[in-house]
Amino acid sequence: MSIFEDSNTLLYVCNVTNGNAAAFASLPNGSGGFYHYPNGALNEDAIAAGETVYFVHRNAQGVLHFSPPIDLNRLHNVSSMDNEARVEQVTYLGYNGTSGAMDVANNTYYGLHIVLDHTFGMLNNSPLILTVPYKTGAAATQYELANGLAIEARKVLQRHNACISVTLINDGAQANAIAAATVSVVNGGKQIVTSDDETLVILVGTLLRFGTSGAGTAAVYKVVSHDSGAGAARVYTLDRPYEGATNATYPAATFETVTEGDYGLRFVGVSVTDANFNPVTDEPFVVSFTLGTEDFTTATVTKTTNPVIGSGTYQQVSALEAYTQFQQKSKAISAYPPTTRIIEATSGAAYELHMFEIWDQEFVDATTGIRPISKTRIIIAEVSTIDDDFDDNIGATTVTAVI
Repeated sequence: MSIFEDSNTLLYVCNVTNGNAAAFASLPNGSGGFYHYPNGALNEDAIAAGETVYFVHRNAQGVLHFSPPIDLNRLHNVSSMDNEARVEQVTYLGYNGTSGAMDVANNTYYGLHIVLDHTFGMLNNSPLILTVPYKTGAAATQYELANGLAIEARKVLQRHNACISVTLINDGAQANAIAAATVSVVNGGKQIVTSDDETLVILVGTLLRFGTSGAGTAAVYKVVSHDSGAGAARVYTLDRPYEGATNATYPAATFETVTEGDYGLRFVGVSVTDANFNPVTDEPFVVSFTLGTEDFTTATVTKTTNPVIGSGTYQQVSALEAYTQFQQKSKAISAYPPTTRIIEATSGAAYELHMFEIWDQEFVDATTGIRPISKTRIIIAEVSTIDDDFDDNIGATTVTAVI
């Protein structure tokens, strides 16, 4: 029989190098490596099978940290995980970039139910369910219904940190390539300005598509008004705020007018950015949702891309840093708890993870048979561009991130 006595997790973040320095004293800040004790001095030669080594890490402040002794013959649960970027969910209603349409009837109530699955057990005790209502008019069209739902969905989602973007798409063919003009667009704004005179091409009621040449999944907008300016000075107003990135010179090759066609809505998860992620208080996640509909007859929901939280991301590694530092319960830390967490992970960086456990089994109680085990979990996170030898040293087997 065994029990866990004093278990903890140690995380070492290597942003610079894998630490092939001849002696640990030469390690640069933000690096680490395996070292052993020949003649009483720590240095990293070729690590031989069966040796006892230490992982030595120098953090960004230049402070050295030493792991407990590591017997390379007695490692447990050894694995390595390649970096995998976060993938956002993509779901369509109606036209999905290939086929489909929005069926529509006059004077009819339509509704969408967006179930935010990622909120289960994280922000509250159940998934958050959002309702998006819209009623068509007396002369309803696919455009009216799709655009009305997109506008209402945007309002609802803005109250919940806009965790899903909703864009209108259309299978209409290109009407005019507008090959000579770039266009100025602002995220969240309704006004656009072309770089040259397009007053004869872009009229009130014109459909504009941003992001592709021809039918596809790029967003479509309708021009609802303009300022009556002349030539390149004319300001056009769109039917809803522009969802793409701000760009003063959006390229002409992917900006075009569009003929009428079948409509659809494209829903894409928008997870928290690295810049807005707090490693101490936040939990890494990816937006996951289920889309339900009411009062549609033929329009279908198509889920084309599943959400993947990823592995070795900045958010995962930085949150692990805060967690592992919180786990440290030595006498000094218990007496003088730190008021800050040192986060070494770099925003936007991609890390590979190398993991193993070392077990300290000092004795077995002769009377009870209880064998106290102190399990130390060691995680080494290295920037994926580093040419490492960690796997060779610890005999790791690469595993795939869990979705």
